[in-house]
Amino acid sequence: MNEYQRPEWLSRYQDFKSLCSDVSGEYVRFYLTTGCEQISYTHSQNTEGLPNYSCRLTAEDGTVLLLPLDAWRHRMDEVPGLVRTWLREHADLKGCKPSKSHYQGDRYWFEQWQLANPW
Repeated sequence: MNEYQRPEWLSRYQDFKSLCSDVSGEYVRFYLTTGCEQISYTHSQNTEGLPNYSCRLTAEDGTVLLLPLDAWRHRMDEVPGLVRTWLREHADLKGCKPSKSHYQGDRYWFEQWQLANPW
């Protein structure tokens, strides 16, 4: 009986989708909770010039966090924490205003926003 072995290209692609999910997920929670527009997110499937299978966060000051899959593929569990830390270090939440929506917000980002914007 032959067991199916997933081709390497498919594994890489699925790992890339997981990387994108981790990076964009944290970015979206950050943005929706704080309203901060100082950071942008993109990935190599919709931006020319990026390394294949990579995600990028860019701050207004030009600072970049580039996450190529090959560098993170075997330590994907570190990606969400890295992204959260990078966002915290490169965004000034003072004066940011979340848009009104039904989204309750991410607790961590709400607390960071409150610290930057005391009542």
